[in-house]
Amino acid sequence: MLTFVAGSSADVFTGDFAEAVEGELRKRYGFESAKLVDPYRSEPVNGVGWRDLQNLSRSMLGDAATPHLTGIDAYQAVYVPVPLAKVEQIRIANAADPLQVGSLTALIDHLTQFAARASLPTDDVQLMGLAAHYLEDDSSFEKELDVQVYVQLMLSAKQAVARKQALWIVV
Repeated sequence: MLTFVAGSSADVFTGDFAEAVEGELRKRYGFESAKLVDPYRSEPVNGVGWRDLQNLSRSMLGDAATPHLTGIDAYQAVYVPVPLAKVEQIRIANAADPLQVGSLTALIDHLTQFAARASLPTDDVQLMGLAAHYLEDDSSFEKELDVQVYVQLMLSAKQAVARKQALWIVV
């Protein structure tokens, strides 16, 4: 299962590792998440839906059109509100794998392009209605995993922008 968290590195990681991640984001991008009491956490979604969403986006728009959606794995990844041409890999001390960093604004643009092509909503109220449909309808819960990920990702990305925070993918 995946969740998307609008918050600081301390909302996702612990102790010294969280501080190291925050320090690298600040040093490389001049970005530090606003520290709020409670992070925003999406509803959990099936991790298979992440790959399904990426594959559908590739087939509809092409891989080059959405690098901040298709070029990131759902593992140790964050979107920050700075312009980046591509997803970057940052080494963090004591981490086996690099942190993947994408642009939050580019992600929202990519999701908006995808939504237009897939006839999906981008409006918050419609997104919340669609999210409620998948949560309340047991027969829909295991269907359209790509759409479920899209809905939770778009809602979370919008929250991250509004809160001036990073958006984390948490496995």
